[in-house]
Amino acid sequence: METQKKRESKTKKSQSKKIKKTELSQLEQEALDKWRRRDKERIGPLKFKKVADKTVSPSEENPEKFWPQMMETTGSPDFDFFQTIIGQVSNTLQKEDSKEVLNYTAAIMHGLKPQDETEGVLIAQMVGTHNLIMEFMKRAVLQGQYMEAGNDYTNRASRLMNIFIKQLETLQKYRGKSAQQKMVVEHVHIHEGGQAVVGQIDTKSRGDGDESKK
Repeated sequence: METQKKRESKTKKSQSKKIKKTELSQLEQEALDKWRRRDKERIGPLKFKKVADKTVSPSEENPEKFWPQMMETTGSPDFDFFQTIIGQVSNTLQKEDSKEVLNYTAAIMHGLKPQDETEGVLIAQMVGTHNLIMEFMKRAVLQGQYMEAGNDYTNRASRLMNIFIKQLETLQKYRGKSAQQKMVVEHVHIHEGGQAVVGQIDTKSRGDGDESKK
């Protein structure tokens, strides 16, 4: 009879045969390196696991690792804020698998990089709006429904898309990435016995990057 170790060894060999190694093109390798660099700059989003029927819990049990993940995902160091905001967004998805829903919610909020509670709230609203858009778009193409129903769902999705754009503009404005506010001041000043100095002062709003040297 085969021993347990031999069976495990055979299983591993059969699994390794199924995994085909592929060589990456230069473009693919550059893309992979880019994402690896990005991962070094930020920790990953929160992950959840099932601990009982219909009960989930954060996978990370080490507080020193959990709290940074929580802050990167919600923009807040407060646990009650995190728990409520994640739950509110998750409730806009109609799926039974709560673990999948929470992991999705945490991943998309983490990807939008909330920097504080205000951004956390705005981003939560954006994700909720996005979820509803996709839900109405899904309903719009259901088979066997009246044309009016499909049109109604399409119109609802369209209105929500406009709301999403306004939410995005609000977030960008809050982050200081709104349209440039430019003020140009021309001045001429001549000191006695000196030369005329003509200057132009160009001020930009926060978030527009380095000012060009003139």
